Amino acid sequence: LGTLASEAKKLKDYATAASYYKQMVEMDPTNGAFALQLGDAYYRMKDWDNAVAALESAMANGQEVKAKGLLSNVFLSRCQEALKLKKYQDALDFAKKSNEFDESANAYKLGASAARALNNLTVCEEMYLKYLEMKPNAADASDIKLTLAASYQKAGNKAKAREYYQMLVNDPKHGATAKAQLPTLK
Repeated sequence: LGTLASEAKKLKDYATAASYYKQMVEMDPTNGAFALQLGDAYYRMKDWDNAVAALESAMANGQEVKAKGLLSNVFLSRCQEALKLKKYQDALDFAKKSNEFDESANAYKLGASAARALNNLTVCEEMYLKYLEMKPNAADASDIKLTLAASYQKAGNKAKAREYYQMLVNDPKHGATAKAQLPTLK
């Protein structure tokens, strides 16, 4: 069965691979490696609930590190789907869940976008700051600071808006905008 499952997976026939891995798990429910492979097949099929169940079993049976990584990916994928559907609260929840299993800058960035869409600037700022902490040289760092400045300005929080515009005064891309906005925040 293992060979058949591996061959099906190589051919990207994840449904067939999952059926073989499921049989293998049923024969040996404590084999974490089988459960991990089953969870991975379900993940690739976007069968989220079965992926989570299989990966939790893998975690409980000796595959904790690999299963956590895949679980993080499951919830990150669900976050991306929710964002596309404009289900911002779901997206934020999935980003947080992804980071519970394996912290990633991408999950923080996506979660911040969802929080911003929900007008939850506190969580948005926290998540963007975690993103920037993990990726201090991110190409979009100044864009994020401008987003935060504009969001706080729109919300009427002049102090926070000023703080973020001040960070951008010498920025080649956003310096002119920051300099133009600062006098309006007195």
